[in-house]
Amino acid sequence: MMAAATAAKYGAQVVLIEKNERLGAKMLITGGGRCNITNTADYRAMVDKVLRNPRFLYGALRGFDSQHLRNFLAHVGLDTKVEEAGRVFPVSNSAVDAMEALAAHLRQLKVNIRLNCNVKDIVPRGTSGFAINLSNDGKITADAVVIATGGLSVPRTGCTGDGHRFAKALGHKVTKLHPAIVPLVAEDGWISGLMGLGLPDVGLRAVLDGKEIYRGRGDVMFTHFGLSGPVVLEASSYLADKLHLGPQFYLDLAPNLPENDLNLQILHIFGQNLNKNLSNILGSLLPERMIPAVLEISGIGTDAKARDTTKTQRKNLCRNIKALGVKITGSAGFGTAMVTCGGVAAAEIEPSTMESKLVPGLYFAGEVLDVDALTGGYNLQIAFSTGHLAGRMATGGWDDD
Repeated sequence: MMAAATAAKYGAQVVLIEKNERLGAKMLITGGGRCNITNTADYRAMVDKVLRNPRFLYGALRGFDSQHLRNFLAHVGLDTKVEEAGRVFPVSNSAVDAMEALAAHLRQLKVNIRLNCNVKDIVPRGTSGFAINLSNDGKITADAVVIATGGLSVPRTGCTGDGHRFAKALGHKVTKLHPAIVPLVAEDGWISGLMGLGLPDVGLRAVLDGKEIYRGRGDVMFTHFGLSGPVVLEASSYLADKLHLGPQFYLDLAPNLPENDLNLQILHIFGQNLNKNLSNILGSLLPERMIPAVLEISGIGTDAKARDTTKTQRKNLCRNIKALGVKITGSAGFGTAMVTCGGVAAAEIEPSTMESKLVPGLYFAGEVLDVDALTGGYNLQIAFSTGHLAGRMATGGWDDD
């Protein structure tokens, strides 16, 4: 939508081909339906949130940053507000309002919007231009094409890899694709019994082959198949291409307590409750639903009394509160992933224009590219920034605005 609007603004006759029955299906589900449309971070800070090929986006984010975007949205009738950590949302808290404001702007610019329209392939025409062949045997000819089809995340929104297929057919390399910002699957049987339990402010480490590859802190949610929650989703992005290797996660359930201090606190609790069952005295350290699992993992029966607990068992309990192991076997898949890790190889795209280095007049924008960022509005900003740049350069609009 941004590429189409920008190209039309610069005087092009634009056809926007949409396979769904409405525009912005992916946008409508962002931010839990509220649409975390961008972040107030400046372009340098945004580049730091990009995990794959960050330098590739430097020019696009600098040329059309979050303030440019908010000004643009205000111009098309969508007021925005800033919330925690710089996250920007529509004042109305409605992704529908954001999508409809963009759609109305496209109509005002006389963009020809083709809904329920599938592209079969994109074929270069001789020395310039393209033929876009449609699945209903129709054809559109164009001087330039912008591929902005998204990745593979949430296929029900239409993101089924069409852009990657077009890119490959046109000679481009597509890097391996993985779900990112996605819940994770664990093999530990005790986790399913904690389904629905949320833990605020948990430390999380991920270790692979003895090397720590992620460390973070935030909320964790137990699901019937594994782990979710903000810090888990963040970890999934860092580990998107490594999850199949089975990293070991460690949850720190008392991140504000050094292990020595925790051990002293456990000794104090035990000393004050010698004749009581451990399952009844650990509520100050663990959520009630977690106590049986942590005791079992520590080699302690749930009916064991404090006075009967050995020094080794107490140390195991302390260690598991500080580093509760979870074996990760993979992710919940593209169906629940917020973004796609991988895409059209950035080395084959000119970062100052978003034009293919292999096929003149062919441009790429958004998640179809091999770029992805953390949560917080950064991925949508990347889509808007690259879309703006591609739409401008596809029409020769070189002036700064």
